[in-house]
This record gives sequence, C-alpha cells and structure tokens, in this order.
Amino acid sequence: MDDSHKTWRMSAIAEAAALGLELTHGVAAKLVNVYLKAGLVCGGHHDHPRVQALHPPIDSVLLTELYKHDVGGLRAAWAVARTARWSKLSSDQYEATIAAIRQALGPGTPLWRIEEHWRGFQ
Repeated sequence: MDDSHKTWRMSAIAEAAALGLELTHGVAAKLVNVYLKAGLVCGGHHDHPRVQALHPPIDSVLLTELYKHDVGGLRAAWAVARTARWSKLSSDQYEATIAAIRQALGPGTPLWRIEEHWRGFQ
C-alpha cells in the first residue's frame, strides 16, 4: 500500500503542476485518503485486508489529539508532524507520520482506527 500511495501522491502532484498548481505530499495524501476512505472504509469494505492498510486522512485536529493524549507514547513523533503542519508535509515527513500511526496502533490494527482520536469522530 505504501508504494502505491506514494505513486498516487506523485501523480496528483504532477497533475496539479501541469495546471500550474503546487501540491505538497500532505495535501496530495489528504485528497487520496479522503477519497479512499469515503469509497471503501465508509462503503462497507472496512474489514477487507487491503482496506485495513489504507492510510487515514491526516489533519491538524487528529495530530493535536494524538499529541495531547500521547497516543502510543509517541508524543515526540506527533510534535514533529504538528510542527511541520499536515498541509506542508514532505514525502518523508508524511511517511514518518504513517509509520508512527502503525506503531501506535500495533500490528494487525487497521490504520483507519487511529481516527477514534479525531475530535470530529466523537
């Protein structure tokens, strides 16, 4: 999933550039993740192994809650992502944030489960 996701981000960034627009990996990831979440996670396919590997949408609300509650004991990782700002994340910063989400959730847990910490979820 990570390789495909990077390919999709790069494609979105290239298409935007062709239109004279600048997209960061953070914004491209958000576009991809919201699309996939709406169609697959919320579309009733949340238990499928490939859907469980999809990246969750990342934004400041989620990162603030992860930091505030020291989710997974990874406050330092959440602080780095918050400081970088989700909309300005580079590819490496985005991938580090996804790695931290994986670590916080533990093996076998669908990545979309991190959204239980998103304030809008409650």
